[in-house]
Amino acid sequence: MAIVSFWSNGREETGKSSAIVALSTLLGVNHNYKILVLDTKYNDNFYQDCFWKEDKTIKMINSNNAKTDIGHGISGLSKAILSNKTSPEIVTNYTKIVFKDRLELLMDTNVEPEEYERHKTIFTDIVKMANKYYDLVFIDIDSSLDNKLTDSLLEISNLVVVCLPQKLRKINEYLQLKEENLVLRSKPILPLIGRYDKHSKYNAKNVSRYIKEKRGICTIPYNTLFFEACNEATVADFFIKFRKINSKDRNAMFIADVRQTAEKIISRLQELQMRM
Repeated sequence: MAIVSFWSNGREETGKSSAIVALSTLLGVNHNYKILVLDTKYNDNFYQDCFWKEDKTIKMINSNNAKTDIGHGISGLSKAILSNKTSPEIVTNYTKIVFKDRLELLMDTNVEPEEYERHKTIFTDIVKMANKYYDLVFIDIDSSLDNKLTDSLLEISNLVVVCLPQKLRKINEYLQLKEENLVLRSKPILPLIGRYDKHSKYNAKNVSRYIKEKRGICTIPYNTLFFEACNEATVADFFIKFRKINSKDRNAMFIADVRQTAEKIISRLQELQMRM
């Protein structure tokens, strides 16, 4: 039972959400971990688009300003928590299931701004509760969250995956923030470059040396077929199809990097657990 936060500095595109999708789905396909992904972004449709076809009926109803079902998603769970009517094992009642007993998502896609602002204040309570039921809780930390809430999520995390772009300015900003932010300085960190371009001068080896990361950094390269799957609700099929892949397949490097990153996350968590 461990909490892994995926964090990036600012709104720069780092492939953070797509990395979470790739890692959690691969783990869901290949392992028996019970995984929850919590999306903290406001009315974000990215995860929905990765796994489920758009429900046009619901979209039509919502366009007529009808209220959504208050019993689902983050808003439904938040109301249950605030009413003291919940326990760790019923968190799953508010999720959307990708793989039964393996991968679930907790998110909201159609809530009012006021409701989001009210319920995001108990994200940490949701994570703490979920951590008692799931083996792994992956948090997609929205860059727009205020510093206090972000720090509270980082503080309860066992591991922080820092998602970096291949841009010198943003890498330098991360280094500066790491020095200034007490929470980041105190947490185990695993740097990750999503949408990775191995031909960039800011490749894994050079960036690792520049930020003085002795363990090296992880990468997940851009992959056209995976990108399309994220837009066509076929991510689960994508990873099932490539569960066993020929090394000569054009998608082999992508699968290998996702698998290596997933294994490194699990390895770091096991290492940290042994130290406790």
